[in-house]
Amino acid sequence: MSPYYRRNKRQTERQRDMEKRRREIGKHGLGLVSKAKKGIKILKFLVLIAIVVGIAMLYHFHKLDSQIEAKFDRPRKWDLPSRVYSDAEYLYPGFNINDRKIVAKLDRLGYRNTGADAKGPGEYSLSDARLIIYLHDFEYPGERFEGFPVQLDLEAGLVKGVKRLDTGEAMEVVKLEPEQVSSIFNEKMEDRTPVSLKEVPEKLVQAIILIEDERFFEHGGIDPVGIMRAAMANLKAMRIVQGGSTLTQQLVKNFFLYPKKSFTRKINEMLMASRIERKHSKAEILEAYMNEIYLGQRGSTSVSGVEEASRLYFGKAAGQLSIAECALLAGMIKSPSQYNPISNPEKAKERRDFVLARMFEKGFIDKQEYEGAKGEKIVTPKVRTRAVVAPYFIDFVKRQLADLYPSEILKTEGLKIFTTLDMFMQLAAEGAVEQGIAALEKDFAYKLPKGHEGKLEACLVAVQPSTGFLRALVGGREYSDSQFDRCTQAMRQPGSTFKPFVYLTALDPARSKVMFTPASLIDDASFSVESGGKKWSPANYDKKEHGPVTLRNALEHSYNIATAKLAIDAGLENVIKTARDAGIKSELSAVPSMALGSFEVTPMEMASAYTIFPNAGIRAEPISIINLMTKEGQVLEKKSMTMKREFDAAPVFLATSMLKGVIDRGTGAGARSHGFTAVAAGKTGTTSNYRDAWFVGFTPKLLALSWVGYDDNTAVNLSGASGALPIWSRFMKAVRPNGDGDFTGPPGVILVKVDPITGGLSDSSCPGGEFEVFIKGTEPDKSCDEIKLDSSARETAPTEF
Repeated sequence: MSPYYRRNKRQTERQRDMEKRRREIGKHGLGLVSKAKKGIKILKFLVLIAIVVGIAMLYHFHKLDSQIEAKFDRPRKWDLPSRVYSDAEYLYPGFNINDRKIVAKLDRLGYRNTGADAKGPGEYSLSDARLIIYLHDFEYPGERFEGFPVQLDLEAGLVKGVKRLDTGEAMEVVKLEPEQVSSIFNEKMEDRTPVSLKEVPEKLVQAIILIEDERFFEHGGIDPVGIMRAAMANLKAMRIVQGGSTLTQQLVKNFFLYPKKSFTRKINEMLMASRIERKHSKAEILEAYMNEIYLGQRGSTSVSGVEEASRLYFGKAAGQLSIAECALLAGMIKSPSQYNPISNPEKAKERRDFVLARMFEKGFIDKQEYEGAKGEKIVTPKVRTRAVVAPYFIDFVKRQLADLYPSEILKTEGLKIFTTLDMFMQLAAEGAVEQGIAALEKDFAYKLPKGHEGKLEACLVAVQPSTGFLRALVGGREYSDSQFDRCTQAMRQPGSTFKPFVYLTALDPARSKVMFTPASLIDDASFSVESGGKKWSPANYDKKEHGPVTLRNALEHSYNIATAKLAIDAGLENVIKTARDAGIKSELSAVPSMALGSFEVTPMEMASAYTIFPNAGIRAEPISIINLMTKEGQVLEKKSMTMKREFDAAPVFLATSMLKGVIDRGTGAGARSHGFTAVAAGKTGTTSNYRDAWFVGFTPKLLALSWVGYDDNTAVNLSGASGALPIWSRFMKAVRPNGDGDFTGPPGVILVKVDPITGGLSDSSCPGGEFEVFIKGTEPDKSCDEIKLDSSARETAPTEF
């Protein structure tokens, strides 16, 4: 092969190699460019993701900040329930603590029976000779009351003397604070009384920080040291024995978030905790924690915050807690149900002693304080056996408040509502209705309708006539079955309970067309009268006619015929005016059947109208709310008594005297057989077809009304005497066993001895005369003999109407 050829071949091969390398370099270059372009795209995507994530995080931070600002940064951090209080109780020489069951009241008020001398706030001790009470602090409208120890000297339960133990000062009267009857909650059902940090004992603050977050003042909301320590402890125990949450995180969880554990919740908890720590001082965070923390249950409501928990478990304000009680309350935070001193006293003591040991170890208490606190006995108030008290009364109060304040205000603004409720009377009324219905269903099972779907119902209302204060209200047999209040919402025929207004009209010379006295005769003989285009004839319940009878006799025995005649003689329009002046607002028509209670009223309306009798003619409007106060102590509403004289006292006293006879020997005499012996007046009521049974009765200082019937107007087949009177008697025996003395006659009323048959002056020919009351100048001027002669000589003629 020639040299030229070899050289040419080498050149050709080199050219091919170079071309190949160029192609390879080109391909690699293109690949690098492609990879560079791809990398730029990925970088752009990552930047976009970062921007989106950043925006999302900023939005999330903003959202968290908005939540913090909306709830935590505002002055009022919590929705506070309005609290409804009963009236206060006054103790004085002559007061019987057994009759009014004062020890049970102290238990309901959260006082603790120490057995020995009561030495601290919220404590009491009782012996045969004395009752010592260390009174609670309490904020009344316009008055901040600071508690002090008081001693009541006793003799067989009767208070003989009252003195203040810290000063030795003798006292005429001492006031027990009102009972909290109910709270008006929102849907959260949280019971809370906020306090400032300065109102909380230093030892309680130290104990809580020590047990819940020892490094509270060293971290910024999240504690890495605490998290690591908890993780190691949990790993060592192979179970969760410690949590790494800071006190701030606990606050965030309870205040903002939901309790269910999740990764998202934990992240939000940490973020919010750190942001709150940056915006708020440790003192603010600690104060919020003290008021937010969950510390147990009171029935269906949760107890939140140290103040409300202190009242529940120790019967006093948080500021009055002892070192031992501070340690116990701090220890409860971990598990309120497990360390509840009421239900688990041994577990609670064990936990308390553990906290005390830690406090001693850290130097928060010295050895003497430690030993003293460790030896302190755990004494708690008695637990209320009933979760709901006076529910119908509370509903009545709410309906009245609804006219003044929106529902949201009542559920969130922490108002204090001071009412007229007497808790002793309320509990007695509830017992009377419950026991009374049970007795009726047992004793009169043969009379009650068989297989009736609805339950037999009853209501009872008690009013203090001199003030109009509503003292007790029971609207039905069982609130959980029916919230319908039969005392204030049910329209029922009053029957014979209306008759006293007919007799009052007849006895008042300024109201009646004809002058009558209690001794006047009225003919209880059947008659017919045109009414509404039809003939109307009244009949007596005993289906008999009794001839000429005195007005007293007619009312005492509730004769329908005589009463209808009397209403016509006195003037039906006049009777209506009397009813209106007494406060009956329901529709009334000037027809003869009106005199027998054929229209409809509410029991509350009838009870209010009856106040004119014990009040000597002055009408009292029922009041249930005395004062309304904000949580800051500002009085929003103050109710004054609405009292108005509508009647002359003399004719009212005459009617009241006749109503006394109803109980002593008339249709209400069953009260005596039931054991009620005090002076009282009243009237039974039974409607046509026995659909309603009523009794209204009163002493000089208390009026009560009872009603029995079915909601659907089915006949109960019971009269007022057999159905309603027993319930009234049970109640009055419980609250007024000795009565309130006698009714006082006004000037111008005199007593004259008359014959109870003829109404004439009693003489030797009419033995057994009785003293009757008269307005001076209206007394009879004829003897019983003369009236008999006149009656014999008089020709009988039909009465025309």
